[in-house]
Amino acid sequence: MMTNKIKNKSKIDVYFNNSCPICKREISFYKSRSTGIVYKDSSLLENKYNRRMHAYLNGVEYVGARAFILIWKSTKGFKWLSYLLDNRVCIFIMDLFYEPFAFYLYKIHLRRIKK
Repeated sequence: MMTNKIKNKSKIDVYFNNSCPICKREISFYKSRSTGIVYKDSSLLENKYNRRMHAYLNGVEYVGARAFILIWKSTKGFKWLSYLLDNRVCIFIMDLFYEPFAFYLYKIHLRRIKK
């Protein structure tokens, strides 16, 4: 479980697939409401970054649901959600739903880059 407050105001690096229209739209929304986050396009990086959302804070990697919770902690209107869901049970359930969806988006990404 992450601490509810990000004590060190270091920037958060978030890697997302900018070539995915759904991912791009979601990140665009977060960008407009978040502070202290640098969003980076992962579409030309190794596949692990395109398969799932990745975030880094102080050298620690957060993947999938944990990455979203880290983003929400710094996003206006989502902080309450991060406090509510930042526990093992909720993260497990979130990943159960997120993983198949992320895999589907990744497969679409692979088809898109083959063209």
